[in-house]
Amino acid sequence: MKNLKFTFLFFVVCSLFLLASCSPKEELKSSNNSKQDSISVFLQEMKNDTLAFETRLQSADKALQWIHSTKDSLDTKEILLYKIYLFGNLMHYDSAINTSKELLQKEIKKNDSASISQSYYQLAYYYDREQQKDSAYYYYNLIKNEFLTYNDSITNGRILNEIAGIERVYGDYNASEFSGLSALNYLGDKDSLSSANVYTNWAISSKLQGQVTDALLFYKKAIDLASSKEQKLIIANNIAITYRDIGDYTTSIKILDSLLKDTITIFRTRARVIDNLAYVKWLAKTNENVLPELEKAMEMRLKENDLWGLIASYAHLSTYYENINSKTALSYASKMYDVAIRQNSTPDQLEALQKLIALDNPIKAKEYYRRYLRLNDSLQNAKQIAKNQFAKIKYDSDKNREENSQLKISTANKELEIQKGKTTNVLLFTSGSTIFITLLIFIYYKRKKYQIEKRVEVYKTEERISKKIHDEIANNMVNIMNKVQYTENPKEVLLDDLEKVYLLTRDISHQNNSIETGAHFEPFLKSMLTSFNSNTTTVILKDIQKVGMDLIAKEKQIELYRILQELMVNMRKHSEATLVAITFKVDKNQLHINYSDNGKGLDLKELKFKNGLKNVETRIKSIPGTITFESSLNNGFKVFISFKK
Repeated sequence: MKNLKFTFLFFVVCSLFLLASCSPKEELKSSNNSKQDSISVFLQEMKNDTLAFETRLQSADKALQWIHSTKDSLDTKEILLYKIYLFGNLMHYDSAINTSKELLQKEIKKNDSASISQSYYQLAYYYDREQQKDSAYYYYNLIKNEFLTYNDSITNGRILNEIAGIERVYGDYNASEFSGLSALNYLGDKDSLSSANVYTNWAISSKLQGQVTDALLFYKKAIDLASSKEQKLIIANNIAITYRDIGDYTTSIKILDSLLKDTITIFRTRARVIDNLAYVKWLAKTNENVLPELEKAMEMRLKENDLWGLIASYAHLSTYYENINSKTALSYASKMYDVAIRQNSTPDQLEALQKLIALDNPIKAKEYYRRYLRLNDSLQNAKQIAKNQFAKIKYDSDKNREENSQLKISTANKELEIQKGKTTNVLLFTSGSTIFITLLIFIYYKRKKYQIEKRVEVYKTEERISKKIHDEIANNMVNIMNKVQYTENPKEVLLDDLEKVYLLTRDISHQNNSIETGAHFEPFLKSMLTSFNSNTTTVILKDIQKVGMDLIAKEKQIELYRILQELMVNMRKHSEATLVAITFKVDKNQLHINYSDNGKGLDLKELKFKNGLKNVETRIKSIPGTITFESSLNNGFKVFISFKK
C-alpha cells in the first residue's frame, strides 16, 4: 500500500493550498520595479514545470542568494516551499527535511500557528518517506494536537490514520487499532478514501497477526469504500496476495487475471500485478513457464526506478531459480539484499538474508547468519524503543495540552484566586498531608509485599533443592548401592556413576551458592554463564566488560545473577539450543541485557506455568526493572531485561 498512502494525496492538497499564490502565470508584485526585473527571471524559471527539477532548484537557490546579497526584505517562504516540493520530486528527502526545518524556524519567529502546522506536516511526510518513522510519528502527533483545537474532523481523521500506520509498522497493533478507530470516528462518511485506508491498515495488521479471515473482511470493506479505480485495483491486489499466502492459488489467480485485463493507468501498479500473477501461477504449478512475465515486471520496475517493486521482483526470481540454477538464485537474493539496504527496509533485509544463508557457501552463510541475528535483535529493540517513545510522545503532548488549559484557567481567574488564597493554602496543606500519609502507607505496603515475596522465594528455593536431592541424587545413590550389592559391575562403571552424582551435587551447589558482589561480581557472573558451555551448546557473551558491573548496587547484582541463572538452567533443561547469545549494553544509566537462543522455543501462553520462569518476573520487579519474553514453538527464545543501574 506504499503507493496508496494518504500522505501523498494530502501533501498534494496542502501544496496546492500553500502554493496557490505561486502559480507560474503569476508575477511577483513589488513596489520596486528594478528589483522585480532582477529576481523575476529566477522565480519564473523556478516555477516553470517544463524545466527539469534540477534546473528549477538552481533557479530557486539563485533567487535566495540574490535576496541575501541585496538584503532585500522579500519574504523567502514562497521559494523555500518550492525547494521542498522540488526536492520531494527528486526523492532527495533529507534535503526536503532540512529545508522544511529552515522554513519552520521562520514560521516560529512569526508565531504563525497555521504555517507552523503546515511545516510540521511537511516534516512528518518526508521523515515517513525517508523511513524515519519515529520522527514522522513525532510531527504527526504535533499536527494532531494542533488540529484538535480547530475541530477539523477530516484533518484529525487523516492524521490519526497516518499515526495508526506507523504504530502498525512497529508492531504496536493495539495502539494502531485504537488510532484507526479514532480516525473513523472523526471521518464518519465525509472522506471515503481515508476511511478505506483505515480498513486497509486494519487488514494488514490482522494479516501480520495471522488473523487472515479478519484481514479479508477488512479488505472487502476497504474496497467498498474506495473512491477511485486505482485505489480499488491496489486493494484487490492485496486481497489476491492474501489468498496466495493461505494457499488458495485459484482465487488469487482469478483476481489478478481480472485486474490485468482491466485498464491500469499507473505503470508501477501494472508491473506489480504482472509480477504477482506470474509468481502465483508458478506456486500453483512449478513447471509453468512464467519466467518471461517475471523478467518483464523486473524490467518495468528498473525503467521506472521502482526500488520497492524491485525488492519483490528479486525475491520472486530468486525463489523461482532455487531448484533450477542456484547461482542465479543467489545473484537475485544478493540484489534483493542490496536494494533493501538502500531502502532501509529491515524486514526485506531479513528475508534476503534467509535466502543468502540457504544459497551461499557455508563460510559466507555463517556470516549472513550472524548479520541476520544482529539485524533481527536490532529490529526487536527498535520496535520496543519506538513503542516506548510513542507512549512518551503521547504522554508529553497530553500533559502540555493539559498544562496550557490550566494556564488559561489560571489567568482568567487570577483575582478570584487571590481572594481565596488562604482557603487554597489550607486545602493544599490538607492535600499535601493526605498525599504524604498515603505515600508512607504505600511504601510500607510495598516493603511488606517485597518481604513476603522474598520469603516465598526462599521457601520455593528450599523446596526445589529438596526435590532435586530426592529425585536426582537420592535415586542415583540407591541405584549405585543396588549395583554394589547385587551385581558385579567393574570398578570403572561404579566410578562413572559416582562421578554423575558428583556433577549433580555440584550443579545444585552452583545454583544455590552465595553470590560474590561488588568488584568481584563480573568475573563471578561470567564464570556462571560460561559454565553452561558444553559439547552441544555454545554460550557467547558480548560487551559484559563495557557496562560496569561492579557499579551496580549489591541487591541488584544478586537478583540479576539469579535471573540469568534461571534462564540458563531453563535453556539447558528445555530448549535444546546449540547457540546462546547474551548482550550487555548501557544507555543513559539504564542497563539492557538481551538473551537469545536458537532452541525449540515455547508457547508464551504457557510461560507463567512452566519452566520455572515465573520467578524471573518477580525478581526483576523487585529491582525494579522490566522483562519481556519473545518466543514461539520451534522459533527460539528471547528475553529483554532492562533496569536502572
